Amino acid sequence: MRIVYCVGSLVNKGGMEKVLANKVNYLVNKFGYDIHIITQDQKGRPYCYDFDPKVKFHDVEISKLNKIVIKGFTFVSNIFKLRKIYSELFNDINPDIIIVSERGYLDFVVPFVKPEIPKIREFHFSKEAVKVHASLMKKLAGLKHLFVYQFIFKAFNKYDYLALLTNRDQTNGNYKTNTIVIPNMMAAELPEKSAKLEAKKVISVGSMHDGRKNFDVQIKLWKEIVQHDPEWELHIYGDGVLRPQLEALKNKLGLQNNVFLHGNSHTMEKHYLDASIFLFTSKAEGLPMVLIEAQSYGLPIISYNCPTGPSDIIEDGKTGYLIPQDDVKTLKKQLLILMENKNLRKKMGMAAKINAQKYTPDNVMKKWVELFNKLKNDQ
Repeated sequence: MRIVYCVGSLVNKGGMEKVLANKVNYLVNKFGYDIHIITQDQKGRPYCYDFDPKVKFHDVEISKLNKIVIKGFTFVSNIFKLRKIYSELFNDINPDIIIVSERGYLDFVVPFVKPEIPKIREFHFSKEAVKVHASLMKKLAGLKHLFVYQFIFKAFNKYDYLALLTNRDQTNGNYKTNTIVIPNMMAAELPEKSAKLEAKKVISVGSMHDGRKNFDVQIKLWKEIVQHDPEWELHIYGDGVLRPQLEALKNKLGLQNNVFLHGNSHTMEKHYLDASIFLFTSKAEGLPMVLIEAQSYGLPIISYNCPTGPSDIIEDGKTGYLIPQDDVKTLKKQLLILMENKNLRKKMGMAAKINAQKYTPDNVMKKWVELFNKLKNDQ
């Protein structure tokens, strides 16, 4: 099987880039697939993750093409030249399947060339989450964001299959083409170790570049939590422009000894194992991998039921609790229940670890291989 993945660049580390590296390395080593990755503008820069040496790379150097700006959306003026470049590349590579992994020029190029080759579009967010994300921006920026996505969603119809991350997005997205749900996978098999769930520590993980993770809600909530039990601590891992504001909020509430903002960490396994509960209060997601990672270490999760992901990952009352969005009262209630009941934490943690098995490489990549075989056989 020869497969081409089309992306923008692989310079900066991110969720899509990490998932792509894990997938292609698996396909190369487990099945011997011939994998090609076409970047738009790598410019000879090093790749952000380790790729198997057998993976072949091509770059179209899109920055050399003239660009114009239309209503805030950067569009390539000579789009037909781009289509010719990709068409020639596809002729040279002769792939069985082509996959587009991110938004941008690709949606206006790839679906329009070599129609005889099956094409898959991966969507690493969700329709509901796009709307929420736009609402967090300044008004004009949010409108532009939604405007751009209307064109992207329309382009989805040009693909043979749209690969979505969650069942909720498939049900609510009202997509007009073939869809399939394939979640992102963990980087490796389940870790052997599990958290003991005895320490009075709650952990949360995420970016602080915008307010999407609602870390301020967690910090304000902790002011009430310590009134019930001052020994419990909240440990937040992640960084971004909002971190100084969150530090100031923590200090204003007098939580220096109960809330800890650690920044990014390269030793997350240790931190998961030291915790007893994972807290998640995001406003919008695609499929939050941190929830899967937390489950893989046997942590019960309390999460807002945001669009989308938590409802696919968490079984309410069994592996954790799903809380109505922004319902701080219920969030506090369920959190205190878990804090006060070690046996319940351990029961849920055990079920969570079993549930994480669904996201191991073997189980997730089996779905991709089945889709590849179906598309190839249907040609």
